[in-house]
Amino acid sequence: MNQKPQILNTLKTKTAQTALVAELTDDIRGFKAPELAGRVLKQHLLKELVDCALDKDQLLSSRAMWVLGHCSDIDYEAVRKYHDKLIRNLATPGLHNGVIRNTLRLYQQHPVPEEHHSFLLDKCYEYIKDPSEAIAVRSFAITVVFSISKPYPELLDELKMVLMHPDSQEESPGIRSRVKNTLKAIDKLQKQK
Repeated sequence: MNQKPQILNTLKTKTAQTALVAELTDDIRGFKAPELAGRVLKQHLLKELVDCALDKDQLLSSRAMWVLGHCSDIDYEAVRKYHDKLIRNLATPGLHNGVIRNTLRLYQQHPVPEEHHSFLLDKCYEYIKDPSEAIAVRSFAITVVFSISKPYPELLDELKMVLMHPDSQEESPGIRSRVKNTLKAIDKLQKQK
């Protein structure tokens, strides 16, 4: 007798996920990530959205992460319980740069869970040092490394050395700007100590 509510919940979840997948993969011209984020939170579909974000389909996962970023902007605490899954997903080979970018974007304004500092430092340095990586990914990676490194002078020194590499003049204006601002922020922190 208890199976009936469980089966109904499963059907509701599958129906909701199917509708969510359809909306995420619909024509980009009508796609409004902030509005969809509001509906996802209101209709309690965050778990389904995270499942889409972790999907192997690149269009689905990149759009789901885009919406998830907006969900985090609206209600950071609701998204927080999925951080472990999202961070571990960065180890997946061949991720769409939209997934990487929007995962790192989550930590632009919010702290990285301490248990993931080491992993994210390693991944972000990989992104920073890879000139073929998307500009936004590299830019967000610089900010994430800076945020994690703030309490550790030796990590700030390491970041400073990486950012001052000789090829910095060949970088895009976006990367040069992020590097310049981050170096200023490092210098300011180091003068305070």
